[in-house]
Order: sequence, then structure tokens, then C-alpha cells
Amino acid sequence: MRIVYLTNMASYHQVEFARAMAGELSEPNFRLVFHRPVRPERAQMGWRDDYPDAFLIRYYRSRAERLDAEEWIRDADVVIQGRFPIRHVRKRIRQGRLTFAHQERLWKKPPSAVQLLSRMPYLCKNYYSVRQANYHFLSIGPYAAQDLNTLGIFRNRSWRFGYSIGCPDYQARESRGVLRMLWCARFLEVKQPLRALDILEGLRTRGTDARLTMIGDGPLRKQVEQTIRECGLAESVTMTGWQGMADIARHMQSSDLFLMTSHRGEGWGLVVNEAMSHGCAVMANGQSGAAAWLVEPGRTGLLYRDRDMEEALDGLSQLDRKDILSCGKASHESMRNHWSARVAAQRIIRLSRHLINGEIHKARQLYDSGPCSHIKYR
Repeated sequence: MRIVYLTNMASYHQVEFARAMAGELSEPNFRLVFHRPVRPERAQMGWRDDYPDAFLIRYYRSRAERLDAEEWIRDADVVIQGRFPIRHVRKRIRQGRLTFAHQERLWKKPPSAVQLLSRMPYLCKNYYSVRQANYHFLSIGPYAAQDLNTLGIFRNRSWRFGYSIGCPDYQARESRGVLRMLWCARFLEVKQPLRALDILEGLRTRGTDARLTMIGDGPLRKQVEQTIRECGLAESVTMTGWQGMADIARHMQSSDLFLMTSHRGEGWGLVVNEAMSHGCAVMANGQSGAAAWLVEPGRTGLLYRDRDMEEALDGLSQLDRKDILSCGKASHESMRNHWSARVAAQRIIRLSRHLINGEIHKARQLYDSGPCSHIKYR
């Protein structure tokens, strides 16, 4: 089987998934295509495009690589279409060749009737005009499938997928001492960094001794720093600015609880994968993309309702540190056994074989949860 994965630009998590795919299929049977260079703002965050892997094609770099990518799109048994223009896969979809769209949610905010009508040309171009039985959806978070299924798009042809990375060995923590919490993101409205301070304050008022490390930078950083001063949290909060990937990993390995505070505009939130892979329990806004599928309340962490964290804070404050560490260990096990790049690669290959053979009913019965489990439309 030959599979090609199309994406907008280089990112380390896609390369990790691609390496798992190449390992399962063998390198001659897999390609990862980057459509354009890394954007400057991503490069400032440490993203790069110097990967040496032989399975990589950089569409933007030369005519030879464009032709190579187009040949793979035409001839591969399976195409996984990430953020890549529909014009490149339209022909193969209409020819009945198996193709997966791999996308985040359509609406960052609930659309009005006017907004929905204004997006109809986009919907027709990218979905309704290629509504074929062989065109399936790998949903990045539950809300991505919900948005499209409600419009009659990919209904009964949607599968859980998200993003996946490798999973390092579990690093045990000491069971005594202060609760060490970690937040890591750009300081943007969608990430809601002030929510992390709300959680810290809520725990302090409930008698929990906690410390918070915040990694990142962005437009809201000054507001966060001002709030820290006004609330008297300076001794409990450490702000590091941007850190390299290795430094972030070390912070995760030494933290007990990771805070995911993004609102519904967060399509997935790969940092949740990273934190859980490093053995952190997670407290997450249930409206963020990854939370509903990755965080199991009471087992790997806690979910809260945005703007109403009291119940979750009450529950968290009643847990002792051993309970939280147990959630962190369960998080690591969940990532390794169900959401790692290796598992995702194995599952997409197996799912593809069933779909190519026309065995849609068998495909829907393959997995109950995790990557490539079927999403039923309600």
C-alpha cells in the first residue's frame, strides 16, 4: 500500500507521525508533502524545515518536487489531505480513489445565518462538489466532525484522529510537596492565559499549596503580568518566555498537572498530547478540541466548563498528590497505548485496507475509541 500525507508546512508532530507511517509501510511506500515554507511567526516559536527524511517532498521548492508530489497524489492508494488545496485531490476523489480530509473544526464561533450563507461558496468548493463515497473525514477533535456532519458533509464517513506524537518513557515524580502546575501556549485570547491564574487562585483559597509555571509569550503577556501583581501571586507564578522543545519536555516531566485553558476556538491543542505523554495529569476546558477525546475525568485528569470552574476546582482540591500522580501515570499509558504516532499509523493503514476493499461495515467496527474509531452522527 502506498500512502501520501499532504500538509501545509513542516511541523514536528506531523514528521513524527510520518516517521511512524514510513516505519509501518517502509519508506518507499510513503511520502509527506509540505505545501509551503514555515511561516515566520512559527519559525520564531522554534518550528523548522530542515528535516532530512527521505520520504519528504517540499512542493514549494522546485518544479521537480511539485511533479513528484502530483504523481504521488495521482497514483497513491491513499491520500491524507491536511491543509492542502482541494484542487490537488479533486480529480482522484471523483475517480473513486480513497482520500481522507484531515481537518480541524469549521467554526471557531457558532455561525449566524448570514455567516453560514457567506461561507456557502467555500463549502461548495471544498465539500459539496466532492461529496463522494470514497472521500472520508479524519476529524481533528469532536467538534470538527460535528460542524460538518450537521451540514450533511462526511456524515457516516467520519473517524476520530486528531494529532499524534511519539511517547517517551514515563518519569516518576515524588509524591510529596507542592502541587506543580504548568501552562504552555502563546498568550492569545483563544488560549485564555488568565484562566490559569483563576485556577491557581481557586486552589489557594481552598487551601491547596500550588505553584504555576507559564511558558510562552504573546500580546496578552503584559495583562497576565499585571494580574499576577494585583492578585499577589508573584511568589507562586514563574513566567519563562519561549522555551526550546527540550526545555518544555523537562518542564512537563517535572510537573504534576497541566492546564489547558483554551476556549472552543482551539481546534485541537497538541500540547495536551505532549503533557500527557510526559506523565502529567490534565485539567482542561471541555470545549477545547483535544480535551473531550484525550482527558478521561477521574482517570487522566479533570474537565471544566468554561467560565464555571468551581465544581472542577472543588474536585481537584480534594485530591491528594498521589491521586494526581496516578492520573499522570494513566495519562502516559493512554498516550502510549491509544494515541501515539505508532498506534495512529497502524490504525489508519488497517482502516484504509477495509475501505479500499469496500468493507465499510467492518471498518466501523474496528475500534471503539481512539484514532480511526467511527464517529456516529447524532
